[in-house]
Amino acid sequence: MKAWEIGPRGGIESLRLVERANPVAGPGEILVRVTAAGLNYRDLMILRGAYGSDLPEIRIPLTDGVGVIEALGKGVEGLAVGDRVVAANFVDWDPETGFGFHIFARDVGVTLDGWLAEKIVLPAKAAIVLPNAISDASAATLAVVAGTVWHAMIAFGNSGRADLSGKLVLAQGTGGVAFYALQLAKALGATFAITSSSDAKLARAREMGADYTVNYREHPDWGAALLEATGGQGADIVVDTIGFGEFEQTLTATAPEGRIGTLGALSGSPQDKADFAQGPILGKNITIKGITSGHRGMFEAALKVMAEHGVETLVDASFPFADAPEAYRHLESGAHMGKVMVHLPD
Repeated sequence: MKAWEIGPRGGIESLRLVERANPVAGPGEILVRVTAAGLNYRDLMILRGAYGSDLPEIRIPLTDGVGVIEALGKGVEGLAVGDRVVAANFVDWDPETGFGFHIFARDVGVTLDGWLAEKIVLPAKAAIVLPNAISDASAATLAVVAGTVWHAMIAFGNSGRADLSGKLVLAQGTGGVAFYALQLAKALGATFAITSSSDAKLARAREMGADYTVNYREHPDWGAALLEATGGQGADIVVDTIGFGEFEQTLTATAPEGRIGTLGALSGSPQDKADFAQGPILGKNITIKGITSGHRGMFEAALKVMAEHGVETLVDASFPFADAPEAYRHLESGAHMGKVMVHLPD
């Protein structure tokens, strides 16, 4: 089979296309023929050497993907050859046992080989059979974003209730996470606010249902601008993708008793020192939680809502498998709206 490897991690140029023997499903595993795969920002970080330590050059990247089961390993139950599947990226994060550092030991596309290959072997416990209503194009981009957004917006932000009626949700930027949060939030009855430096992207967000949009380049004090637009309401739930570099603005935009699920650092490194006052957190009784993706149950819950409400992920561009480096470059450019994916021949 053909597969892409991360190589010596010197950037996108390190990617290398190789021929490998077809993998074989062992006990408790499934062999999947890949039909499409999706990119996340962390995939760029991996190639730059900024995400994951001591990764071998032969690691196959990409956490997001979809495919069809070709073979079952010994002892696999509940799945069948021909099933169309996706997989939770943290294989060992079970809802019953909870989160722990152990989950990072088996992370698809990082500490386990990922989806940027013609075939992939996956632990059967990670596989989720797709509802027929969800297309391959949507499914290929979901493993990270669906669980992450559900975790931030529903499990934490709304205390597990999948009804956002009467809630104002805020997401920053117009990448894959923000647009997916917009789609899922509107399906669940929320009012939605989004920020961007591009009027064209904000116009697209309004077409997709965004109720409030703020251009943060025109309004550097975008938190105050959002408060003004909402009549002083502020966001009940924030899916925070920009991190501590702009956290003072995020706090300004958050309503009393609001919840902020912080999951990204587009304004700087996640290790940057937070530079904001404690007063607004105390004065508004704001709750903040760090969000590291989500477990399999969160992913399944998001898929169910998508199937019931006809949600199709916004895919900005799809590249042939042979042009995978171009997909990375498109993501790196920041010109995309929504997700970037790679498709394989039938």
